[in-house]
Amino acid sequence: MKHTIFGFTALSISAGSAFAGGLDRSGQGINLIFEEGTVAQFSYGFVSPSVSGTLGGAPSGNVGVGHGITGFGYKQSINDRLDVAIIYDQPFGAKVDYSPDYPLSGGPGSPDNLRAQATTETLTALMRARLENGFSVYGGLRGQGASANLDVPAAGYSMTSSTAYDLGYLVGAAWERPDIAARVALTYNSSIDHTVRMDENGSIGSHYSDFKTPHSLNLEFQTGVASNTMVFGSVRWVDWSQLSIESPNYPGNVILAYEDDTITYTLGVGQRFSDKFSGAISVGFEDSVPGAVSDLGPTNGSVSLGIGGTYSRNNAEITFGVRHVWLGDATTDSGAVFTDNSAWAAAINLTYHFD
Repeated sequence: MKHTIFGFTALSISAGSAFAGGLDRSGQGINLIFEEGTVAQFSYGFVSPSVSGTLGGAPSGNVGVGHGITGFGYKQSINDRLDVAIIYDQPFGAKVDYSPDYPLSGGPGSPDNLRAQATTETLTALMRARLENGFSVYGGLRGQGASANLDVPAAGYSMTSSTAYDLGYLVGAAWERPDIAARVALTYNSSIDHTVRMDENGSIGSHYSDFKTPHSLNLEFQTGVASNTMVFGSVRWVDWSQLSIESPNYPGNVILAYEDDTITYTLGVGQRFSDKFSGAISVGFEDSVPGAVSDLGPTNGSVSLGIGGTYSRNNAEITFGVRHVWLGDATTDSGAVFTDNSAWAAAINLTYHFD
């Protein structure tokens, strides 16, 4: 049951985080480091959002753009005390594309839409030291690349950034009791400072801008409650107030900023039906934040429900799942109102145990 729940936990957290804070994607999970022996893992998820609203009676169209989320990792035990892992994920991102009729776009018949895209990619090198009585500590370095582009036709503004590569870190501690498959892990993910070159509007030229991706805390837990049943979940806090992107050439100077942090909760139950197949169901919740949100992420809070299963054969496992996300109503900085929106997320996770 331990391995199958690992796969679904990783899948459910990433799918549930698809719209957390408007930009959170992977959830920055590190459960791979707790697997026994030598393990390789690959995951892919796809999120299909339906997000629309109005500004002064003008429709936004479906601004949500479907996107994929890729992750992979490799973990190896050095000895009975030390484990190492390399984990790739795409922790933060955004992609929106508004209708030409939207007031911040170019107007009816114009090919110019309000659109934005932000991407991050992260590679984490992680080491874990096992202590006495089920305790362990872990930490590592994290390299992250970040870039963005933005078009706001109504303001006559466009921007394409370079990709900045910078370092951060993570540290954490865990407690495990293998006989009941229990584990509690607390992980701190540092913020990462970036400096990007912004190429703006062609004639304006370029300048450099500093920003940081936010620090966060992940509390993840699981425990067996019967011989074939397990409860698992997570609590994730992200300090979005650390994220602010500015340009002196953008109207009002502030391109993107958040004032509040978010807390996202996930809780699930897994059941082993046979030696080869297990299933799980989980729910997720993120409370809304006060005030307006960015037009580049016009959602506020969410509730989600996911189901999935794991098929095991020899040393290989395949985990699959789907999640429906009810997105919270939001009012944006420009005064647009977005209501009754949702998203579907689907993911697959492949895991192979070499020993």
